[in-house]
Amino acid sequence: MERTIRLSELKAALSAAYDKFKSQTLEGAAPSPKTAGMNEGRFGISLRLADGTKFDVGDTQATFAMGSIFRVPVYAQLLTQAPVEEVVRKLRFDKMPCGCNPCKCGTEAEAEKTARPKAKHGKSLRMISLVQPEGDPEGKMEILTNLMTSMMGSPAQFDDKLYQANVKAAQEANLENLLAEAGFELYDSAPVAIELYNKLASMLVTTEQLAEMGATIAADGVNPTTKTPVFDGSLSAPILAMMTVQGPKRAKKSWNMITGTPMMCGFGGGVMAVIPGFGSISAFSPELIGGKVPARAAMAIKEVLQKFGLSAFASARVEA
Repeated sequence: MERTIRLSELKAALSAAYDKFKSQTLEGAAPSPKTAGMNEGRFGISLRLADGTKFDVGDTQATFAMGSIFRVPVYAQLLTQAPVEEVVRKLRFDKMPCGCNPCKCGTEAEAEKTARPKAKHGKSLRMISLVQPEGDPEGKMEILTNLMTSMMGSPAQFDDKLYQANVKAAQEANLENLLAEAGFELYDSAPVAIELYNKLASMLVTTEQLAEMGATIAADGVNPTTKTPVFDGSLSAPILAMMTVQGPKRAKKSWNMITGTPMMCGFGGGVMAVIPGFGSISAFSPELIGGKVPARAAMAIKEVLQKFGLSAFASARVEA
């Protein structure tokens, strides 16, 4: 079964979603302390189709911190290094001995697990530590930034002020010792993983770049604008599966049930959703709900997805 959406309808829906949410305020929503004052009041939405068609509305060239969205290119790189079964086995997000997502069953073993100190950024640090070459933060960073540039069609910006704040936060949290106390398994030294995390969390992007990254995934690893193959097309499926199960924090179940669309978001206010074979929509608003989800940006994307019944789990193939 196939459906066709007119490009004019997509463009109108994007503008309507922007107009609906650009001035909306949400009770309790506030920027992350890490980026407070960086983009106050800004809002933008970008759409990229798998054939390279582009629509942008609002502040789509405003730069913001990538945050947890950097896991997407990290995971893509890991899948180029090893088969997906090996990567999943080594990451073992469901067996992290760091106090993350403790079981409430009350058993002695789980009580011991719950009592262990929590290691901040555990999932991201484990992913980063698995990137090759081992013991070489500069080499890893070069590989990942080159991959991000290929996926986005242009380079991200490095924010030194944000980097220094991330370094300070890791030092104040005594993160290296906390990882050791938690018995946390990494595949590289903790200083290397922490350094690379601090750098990746300090990269700034735009909604246009995120939408391009998402569209590259939707187009089976080929950047739709540059027409350059970035990674093997077979990797798009596990990348989308990772996005589905790992984000957004505290809202992934409801988001997936309501939209059926893989999505990632970050503390900087960016949201990226991907519809395989169709394209990607990204949005940006710095105000977060619960310190986790850029709700205004997410609601704008949901508005467009639901208008056209776009879902990764739908049986109908949709063309624009």
